[in-house]
Amino acid sequence: MPNRGSGRRAGRAAHVAVAMVAMLVSGCFHAGPAVKQAMTSAAAIPAGSIETAQRHGAGGTGAPFDLDKPAVERHVAAFQSHRRSFFDRALGRGAKYVPSMVDILAREGLPRELVYLPLIESGYRPDAVSPAGAAGPWQFIPETGRRYGLRIDALVDERRDPIRSTHAAVQYLKDLHDMFGDWELSLAAYNSGEMRVARILANQKVDDFWDMRERGYLPSETREYVPSFLAAVRIATAPESYGFEAPDHEPLHFETVEVEKQVSLRTAADLCGASHSELAELNPALRRGISPSGYALRVPAGKAEPLRVALASYVEPARPMIVARATRSSRNHARMAKSRSRSGRIVKVSETARRLARADRVSRKSVTMATNSRKSSCARVDDARAAKSGARAGARMAKERAGKPEVRSGSRGAPRITVLAKQDTRERTRRGDSVARTRGSASKGGSAGGKGGGVRRTPRRG
Repeated sequence: MPNRGSGRRAGRAAHVAVAMVAMLVSGCFHAGPAVKQAMTSAAAIPAGSIETAQRHGAGGTGAPFDLDKPAVERHVAAFQSHRRSFFDRALGRGAKYVPSMVDILAREGLPRELVYLPLIESGYRPDAVSPAGAAGPWQFIPETGRRYGLRIDALVDERRDPIRSTHAAVQYLKDLHDMFGDWELSLAAYNSGEMRVARILANQKVDDFWDMRERGYLPSETREYVPSFLAAVRIATAPESYGFEAPDHEPLHFETVEVEKQVSLRTAADLCGASHSELAELNPALRRGISPSGYALRVPAGKAEPLRVALASYVEPARPMIVARATRSSRNHARMAKSRSRSGRIVKVSETARRLARADRVSRKSVTMATNSRKSSCARVDDARAAKSGARAGARMAKERAGKPEVRSGSRGAPRITVLAKQDTRERTRRGDSVARTRGSASKGGSAGGKGGGVRRTPRRG
């Protein structure tokens, strides 16, 4: 007869499998219309959100987290010692975001302790970006953010918006809890992925997160992720008991304006009489400081109507024409493009004379001379590769003929080559002949092989 633990594990694994299939069929964690409407709502989150969440009884299940585990104690000590500065700054930074986030959690029936998850993820920094590409306070990767209706493009990245990303995170956490039925497992899946946790539950004999952690089934980051979050909950709910100063939770107060035309934050600030820093703080999702058309721009309270009136008659000034100055790189590219039309091939800047010589089966010195490079060992060839006729003509330069330099041009597309005339002292002989130089044939500047000099062929004796 199977024991109760194995039956519970089998039931949970079946529940997880059914939940995974249902979510995949329904569109991979999509956000419903109510969620998107709440994310784009023009009303600001009211003050007193923490008290509202307490009245609603966020979570509805009492205390969903065990804060007294030994691993939690170690992280509490770390936050009080070498990680104290990080925790202190994060508490102060999140003071303006926590009320709005708690109110959103309360409306969705989630535990209010989850409001401290961004403290561990990003320190409540909207501009935080991880090496894996996760961004914003809740550290969404692009794929998951788009699943939950977040806009991510060249101008807008709503993962950086504390309010819109909180709506998406709430739906994601609800889906994870529906899948695993346990908040600690849900947090582990939030960090390492739901497929990993579901696979461990299906293949291993484990009951909860702590069992997975002790047996080493989770990555090292995830093993410390949940205890670190629980330690942050312990300190943040009673900071003065752990030597921290309690922050003043003052929520953000703003109004929204539907912008019909693209406008920069500096221009909007001038039109409504607010500062650029205020608008940038209220709209962290605008990546380039430009509000696209149709965007719900947040402005300080009382500045919405002046901005609407000013935008109705605003005409964008003509932008001056910017003429790009040709740089060295652009000139090189233009020269290479011109060479392509002549020779049909472009030589890379990193291509050396050695490689060109191997490709054309000529000497490196001839290629170096043909391309007017100064150093034959490490010459960089910026022009088109000399055609074979040009390279062979460059090879003739090695003969070093004395006399007046003679200028020859190679084939079309090859550089001009300067060839020096020199006396050629070689002569083809027959087998058995001996070669003897006549007197005065090697005089400086003389013309060997001409009149009065040259070589004498001696007939074979005997």
